[in-house]
Amino acid sequence: MKNRIILALCAALPAFVSAQESYTITGTIGKIDKPAKAFLRKRIDGKLYEDSVYLNKGRFSFKGSVPYPMEAHIRLKHDDTPDDPKKGVKYDVLPFLLNNTTITISSKDSAANATVVSPLNLESKRVDAMLMPIYDRYKVLEKEYKDQPEEKKQDREYIKTLDDRAAQIHDDIIAAKMDYVKKNPDSYMALMAFNSTIPPDDFDAVAKEKEFLAMSESMRNTGLGKQVAERIAKMKKTQEGVEAADFTQPDVNGKPVKLSDFRGKYVLLDFWASWCAPCRRENPNLVKAYEKYKPTGKFEILGVSLDKPADKAKWLKAIGDDKLTWTQVSDLKGWENEAGVLYEIKAIPMNFLIDPSGKIIAKYLRGEALDKKLQELFGM
Repeated sequence: MKNRIILALCAALPAFVSAQESYTITGTIGKIDKPAKAFLRKRIDGKLYEDSVYLNKGRFSFKGSVPYPMEAHIRLKHDDTPDDPKKGVKYDVLPFLLNNTTITISSKDSAANATVVSPLNLESKRVDAMLMPIYDRYKVLEKEYKDQPEEKKQDREYIKTLDDRAAQIHDDIIAAKMDYVKKNPDSYMALMAFNSTIPPDDFDAVAKEKEFLAMSESMRNTGLGKQVAERIAKMKKTQEGVEAADFTQPDVNGKPVKLSDFRGKYVLLDFWASWCAPCRRENPNLVKAYEKYKPTGKFEILGVSLDKPADKAKWLKAIGDDKLTWTQVSDLKGWENEAGVLYEIKAIPMNFLIDPSGKIIAKYLRGEALDKKLQELFGM
């Protein structure tokens, strides 16, 4: 099935916050003995911590504390043979949910097959069970597709019906997760569920921020909560409808130019570079748009180059060769260009259309999409 949405259960880290101020992990993995060793790995505010202990007739334990719930891992090394990365070492690893409570881990043979018992992990299983019937609908679609004759599998209209139904399943999963989030604002599991509803690329950061702020402060201050807040803040900076961040950079003659200098006009803020082939291929479309809408007195383009000092001559030559007659600026710091960093530029060409009041009203406008948007604005 083309473009079907892949099953991706949220990491299911539940909500329960224990009154205890420390954790105790008690494990039993068969009757494995020394030199077998268990390693506990956890990451707190970006820093990795690791503790280890030898197994004694299959038993091991760890004690400590964490500032908030988190995902951790137990790695079991069955012997004392040195690791050899060249041989593609396979680790016996168990991911689990850690907070300041009592946790029991048990298995007959390996960490990977172990059962974890704690309030966090039990809540995780309950949420997984709640979502599973919706995810199982993907399997029904996949089976339906698999059972079709080859001719049917090539039918675009049929494929579209499958994709539409898969999209509906995806929407139902998001709705179920958000329902859980709203009913459990103080739940770490809800925070994990919320995080899994945020797309990896473009999303409505303003709406997501409102939903995020409805969660408890204790959850927002966890490590994951801080990561979510950072993701939202980054996207919000370039969200359609928000005010474009101002910046100043020198033009080709070294004269400082501010984005806000163009206030009162529609401005296409264009990030490019002389070495960027897709940018150079797009430049004729920008030239065409500039020649058409510049005479209105209400449209400008501000080019920001991600070239480096050594490429300044190439940058200036590209401006001439491509007939770019609008204002061009650059601090010649390449990908570290301060305006590029401000606008979270990860790939070029990239542009933002800013209205006369200074708000971003569109982005990713290329080719026909740019001309269509400008026709909409100027009626020509």
